[in-house]
Amino acid sequence: MNPVSPFRSFFKESAIYLFGLVLSRSISFLLLPIYTNVFDQTQNGIITLAYAFLGFMIVILPYGTDAALLNFYIRDKSKRQSVFTNAYLMVFFSNVLLLMLLYLFKTSLTPFVIGTDAVRYFVYCLAILMLDSLNALTMIVLRAENRPFSYTAINFLSVTLMMGLNIFFVVHLKFGLDGIFISNIISSMTIWLVLLPVVASRFRFQSFDSHHMRQLFRFAIPFLPSGIFAMILELADRWILKLYTDVQTVGIYGVGYKLGAIMLVLTLGINTGWQPFFLQHAKDRDAKPIFAKISLFVFAGLAVCWLFFSIWIPPLARLSVIGNFLIGREFWSGIHITPVILLAYLFQAFYLLQLPSIFILEKTKWAPVFRGIGAAANIILNIILIPKFGMVGAATATALAYFAMAVAIWFFNRKHYPIIYDWQKLGAIIGLTAVAYFCAIRGNIIIYRVLATIVTIVGIGGILFWPLKRIKTELPTAGR
Repeated sequence: MNPVSPFRSFFKESAIYLFGLVLSRSISFLLLPIYTNVFDQTQNGIITLAYAFLGFMIVILPYGTDAALLNFYIRDKSKRQSVFTNAYLMVFFSNVLLLMLLYLFKTSLTPFVIGTDAVRYFVYCLAILMLDSLNALTMIVLRAENRPFSYTAINFLSVTLMMGLNIFFVVHLKFGLDGIFISNIISSMTIWLVLLPVVASRFRFQSFDSHHMRQLFRFAIPFLPSGIFAMILELADRWILKLYTDVQTVGIYGVGYKLGAIMLVLTLGINTGWQPFFLQHAKDRDAKPIFAKISLFVFAGLAVCWLFFSIWIPPLARLSVIGNFLIGREFWSGIHITPVILLAYLFQAFYLLQLPSIFILEKTKWAPVFRGIGAAANIILNIILIPKFGMVGAATATALAYFAMAVAIWFFNRKHYPIIYDWQKLGAIIGLTAVAYFCAIRGNIIIYRVLATIVTIVGIGGILFWPLKRIKTELPTAGR
């Protein structure tokens, strides 16, 4: 088998998925100029907490069924209809029960969850969650069936709707915060209707099978604590920061965090193509060397992105366009945490690249262990660092937590699923990127940033492709 073919196949499909995910997640960045110029720090704090709650719950609601659907849908094509039907029924009915329970306690939950007494915002969130959880499950089918163009087109529609509706309700009609939530509900409902034919063609009540449901549940349930830990790792800093400071600080922090989350978009975009790829190629003779080569190239690309965004986002955020800054002046103090958040997601990428082991070996019980390590580290470090360093402490805690998680899974893989990485090249990439960054920010001179960007791109390209012949001939040997 020629190892170059699946290598190219992965990057071709991942590029399309990445574009689709960049579209779907780009709405957070596209709306920042509106939010930071229309809303004050307190209102942005409410937005930050509300979307932190949405992010947390969108992982809880499927309780790992999304991962189980992807796994069994790809592995057994003859039972796809049954797998999808049972997964969809599980998520639908469990969501209805849980969201109804949350609705009953809406008055007491609202101040804690989103930092305001306006209960209607909490109710808006519940409606969004019901729609988005079902949409996310259906989008997994498009991934599993290798339909990246459909996946991207739907994401493009979602972004276009959200952007247009926010401009209409927030800027034109001046609905305030209500306009944000109403826009999201209309957008999610539209996407649900667009995806309805996909559901209808694969869903059959007669395909209900208790055996398949139990199989899905057994595979999925370890991902529930894993998902909870992941969201604690991702979102706990907002609530802990609010505990030690105030909603205004959370609003400033949220803006700096969203700018850094552009690396999360890239990381998740790569992972969208990565999971189906390593499941499809798990039994290949040279799977491990192919995984190692892909990991090297992905990490190198993300290192370039980290440098680029770290040195260019701060000056770009302060640009003035049509009388307004891209990021409102009162939020500039949050921009200095952006490079740290970008670094956190670079560490997350290194963790995700090492995931083939627990899927291929069906050791999903380890997923919550690694996520738990990250979550525990994040909470402890936030409690230690926020009182001393404020927003910088919160961002640093997140970065160190992701690093701890990546190290933990690496030690696991050394024993259970060893992959031979080219540590010399990885070390050279890290070293070059770090030196370029510190040179770029010295003196805050544009020419330094330009030179650092060029040197990093050329240098990492040289590290990857020199000597190219050696990479090709050594890959099969590494996997024997």
